[in-house]
Amino acid sequence: MATVIVGTRGTSGWPEFAGSTWVRLHYVLGLLKLGVDAYWVDRLGKVDPLRHHHSLQYLMRRFARTMGDFGLRDRYCVIYNHGESCFGMQEKQLHALTERADLLINISGYLPPDCPLMRVPRRAYVDVDPGFTQIWARHCDMGLGRHTAFFTVGQAVGTPEFRIPTDGVEWVPTPPPVFLDEWPCRSDPLCQRVSTVADWRGSQEAMYEQEYYGGKRKEFLRLLRLPRDARQPIEVALCIGSEDSEDAALLVGNNWVVHDPYLHAGDPFAYREFIQFSRAEFSVAKSGYVKSNSGWISDRTAAYLASGKPALVQSTGFEPHIPTGRGLLTYRAPEEAMAGFAEINNNYPDHCQAARHIAEQHFDSSVVLSELLARAGVTLAHPQPSEEVTNTFALGSVS
Repeated sequence: MATVIVGTRGTSGWPEFAGSTWVRLHYVLGLLKLGVDAYWVDRLGKVDPLRHHHSLQYLMRRFARTMGDFGLRDRYCVIYNHGESCFGMQEKQLHALTERADLLINISGYLPPDCPLMRVPRRAYVDVDPGFTQIWARHCDMGLGRHTAFFTVGQAVGTPEFRIPTDGVEWVPTPPPVFLDEWPCRSDPLCQRVSTVADWRGSQEAMYEQEYYGGKRKEFLRLLRLPRDARQPIEVALCIGSEDSEDAALLVGNNWVVHDPYLHAGDPFAYREFIQFSRAEFSVAKSGYVKSNSGWISDRTAAYLASGKPALVQSTGFEPHIPTGRGLLTYRAPEEAMAGFAEINNNYPDHCQAARHIAEQHFDSSVVLSELLARAGVTLAHPQPSEEVTNTFALGSVS
């Protein structure tokens, strides 16, 4: 049996960012389903009680509860403050794990030379910020050289359409995996909420050739009148600070319904419920993903699709790699977004069925992670047989 560690940086320190938690859960749960001996190792920096929202004790209790909720109580370790303490798995157990592990899947985390995870012989970097990552790597040490394989959710990275040089790194595109067992189809025409979960500014920004690559604010404002013009309210669980109160007022004035993300999507279960009791997703992408033409596609969108929810999302150049037009629709201009709303509403059952089908064919963790393991040089002891998907789509199945 192969042993794989999913390595992350700081996830346990931001429990309210449930979407980020789900990204990591999909990997760990998906690997376990494949028969892999999988573990989650998070590295958390020093928690300053004067600057952080929560105490270390609260963060560790909450992370332990989340791990228990998903059957991972004995499959996690939080390395605190460069090894000052370990939570969950203890230091000796972690050392034994890293000695026997076949692969580290490092999800967009800087890996210092003295990190215990460096003991793992194969180390795969998974880039979840395509465009930004490649720009950052040109200006600072991201530790990429301490990895043996490179994956990215940017479906166009490394192709002529991608605007940023890859500087010799051979990035392998991989869709964000979804553990479908935790995301059953919940299509229901009675659901009326067109929604998304978003961060107004985010922490990603970069400069390349004197051009700014940033977050979602610019793209939201470019589409400011869309809900009003399309007569389609759009509900957003939006992380937006008090310094952007004027922006929030502009959104509300144009028929955007702004929700507190910590209340509506602040833990894995609330996040899933917010998505599964929606009619469809409408979302914008970070301007950096759009400008770089990275082919980025969101793990959040994959979760909507798995739930049988059509998704109307901003194009980042992924269309040649993932089917669009039914279930998953893209736009570049506001007029195309309006047409997308009309198409979904006019053929809603067909788009729901197509959404789930895309998730099963392109985002199923069993499919995505099997290929990732093979490309990273890890062979499954007992390759999983393909399973016929039965009764995965049922319109009106919300319970």
